[in-house]
Amino acid sequence: MDIDLAVQKVRAFNRFYMPLMNLLGNHYLGSEYSATEARVLFEIRENEGCNAACIAKAMNIDKSYLSRIIAAHEKSGYLVKTASSVDKRSYELHLTDKGSRRAEEFVKMSNEDVARILAPLAPDERARVADALNTIIELLGKGDDVQ
Repeated sequence: MDIDLAVQKVRAFNRFYMPLMNLLGNHYLGSEYSATEARVLFEIRENEGCNAACIAKAMNIDKSYLSRIIAAHEKSGYLVKTASSVDKRSYELHLTDKGSRRAEEFVKMSNEDVARILAPLAPDERARVADALNTIIELLGKGDDVQ
């Protein structure tokens, strides 16, 4: 396939997918947070004790923007920073109980949202969607540790 046509297909998919998943705007899943702000909680949940550099790399976001998000989550009582045992110039990020509950809420609500979207499909259609997504991850994530 011609690269220009492939680019247009990916862009068309993004225009379809982002509104479908309510990823545009500042109120992810009806919360006070953007999708990026909510995703930071998820990343810390999945990588307990990680540092900001790890999250910035995983999410491909600006470190200063991430720093503001971390500070806001810390102020809200969702996370705490502790000195790194490996590098004293760095800190580890840990969710508080409140932060863990909030992250779990986001995971639950997101799962319900996706289930609602997939529910009208027949089982074989859901399998086709899953296979297509696996193919996308496999091909576009070459060399990355994509999950």
